[in-house]
Amino acid sequence: MSRRYKIKAKKHRVYDVRAVMELFDVCRNTVSNWVGAGLMPSQGQGPHLFRGLELNRFHAARRAQGRHNLRLDQFYCLCCKVAVSPHPLSINLWQTERESRMAGGACSECGATVMKLLDATGYERLKNALSPNANLSKIDERKEEDSVDIGTEAPLRVPEWPSMNDRIIHDWQLYAGRYDEKTMDAHLTSIRDFEDFLEGRCFSQVRDKDVGKYRTSLLAKGEMPQEDGGLSASTIRHRASHLAAFVKWLTMQEGYGRLGVTLPDYFDLPRQKMAKALARPDKLYPSVGEAQAMVQSMPSLTLAQRRDRTIVACAFLTGLRAAALSSMRLKHIDCEAETAVQDAREMRAKNGKSFTVRWFPVPSEISLVVVEWKRELESNGFGGEDALFPDSKYLSTPKTSPAPLPILETSGAVNEAFRIASTGVGQSYSPHSARHCLKALGDQICTRSEERKAWSLNLGHESMVITEAHYGKMTEATRMQVLAAIKQKDETSDDEKDLMLRYLLHALTPGSPEYRAARQLVRQREAALDDGVLE
Repeated sequence: MSRRYKIKAKKHRVYDVRAVMELFDVCRNTVSNWVGAGLMPSQGQGPHLFRGLELNRFHAARRAQGRHNLRLDQFYCLCCKVAVSPHPLSINLWQTERESRMAGGACSECGATVMKLLDATGYERLKNALSPNANLSKIDERKEEDSVDIGTEAPLRVPEWPSMNDRIIHDWQLYAGRYDEKTMDAHLTSIRDFEDFLEGRCFSQVRDKDVGKYRTSLLAKGEMPQEDGGLSASTIRHRASHLAAFVKWLTMQEGYGRLGVTLPDYFDLPRQKMAKALARPDKLYPSVGEAQAMVQSMPSLTLAQRRDRTIVACAFLTGLRAAALSSMRLKHIDCEAETAVQDAREMRAKNGKSFTVRWFPVPSEISLVVVEWKRELESNGFGGEDALFPDSKYLSTPKTSPAPLPILETSGAVNEAFRIASTGVGQSYSPHSARHCLKALGDQICTRSEERKAWSLNLGHESMVITEAHYGKMTEATRMQVLAAIKQKDETSDDEKDLMLRYLLHALTPGSPEYRAARQLVRQREAALDDGVLE
């Protein structure tokens, strides 16, 4: 099998040998060969651990080396697409009829045959080095040249100091296995940022003044523009929260008892300064009318275009997140019962949560797109185990193979579909904005506590507090409109209220002056409510 090793490790994570083997699909001996070829394990005693950043650096360096700048002990493997050092016992030397000198062997990573042409000097040196237990890397005495970083891509940034905290971070990863993958990555980003601030110092040496200085630097970044390295209010709050939880866990680990139990409290942010400099901006999300316009504005000439349109429609119909949408199968959507299933056993579901979604009461034009898409797939031979939103390469021809079509590997198609849909309304909405839109719709429709609870559960939230605190918050413009409508309502006289009530109870004679006046008052009130609340 061809191995290009273009899989990237998560740069902030720490991998043990088994995790490296699973990530790159290699054996234990291959990992040992990588260490011999320059892969640097993390510091400390015990089994080898590797930081993701170092794994990426090692493979990027091997790919950049190419075919022409090989050391004498290295061969270019056409299967692995990298330079390898075969085991000395597998190397053979021979001369062709035209006096060409050749060397061949077996790739130490995939076992494929590797060969290269040698000059007379290199041939003799390699021949003399082929002795039992010889270290071929010692026969090449060339000095390595530093990279000049020529190219369009930025060079891989490697810390200037070796990490002394990889082993405790690896222990924390085992503890944090209960988190979602994205949640763990967010925590690791905060932990590594704090480590960079400490310039690689061991976490066991952290003191309260270090945390205080870091907190001050976070607040300073909140007042800087993002293009100059500034951070948003949300990022600052999350980093402080993540690090407080990490240090609290750290104080309970062996060897870190001197940190003190009050150290996590030093990450608390000052409320006054946060309110002044880091106010939360309004989150943009579409109204239901805009959602309908987004779906209707998308092109639908090809199957791939209709797939993208259905992705957007399904997001507003079910409220599922991008990861869940991209991993849905046909069996997870029931058009007759108007339900969708988030099955964590087969889908990329946040926190491994499984539940059934009742379709939200959005305009029928949106739900009709989903119904027609499933009907079209079934007419093309798709079954329940096939992906609901397959890769576009599977949509060019009708399905003939009995094997189920795989789901999308990433959420990239969902993001792209929303980008296309947003251009139709002149905005830039993310897939998550659909959940904010549905929460705002619930605020308009639900009048009882029981209805609001059911709406929150249908969004996948265990508590209504989560829905109210993080989704569909009222914008400043909407607040002003609602208050204006309340003022108009308060200015209505008791006589006018009585007249409208008699009109609604059909107690007025149609065509009479009272009837016409009451009808005008009711229409004005309905228009004010539409302008101030429904939008």
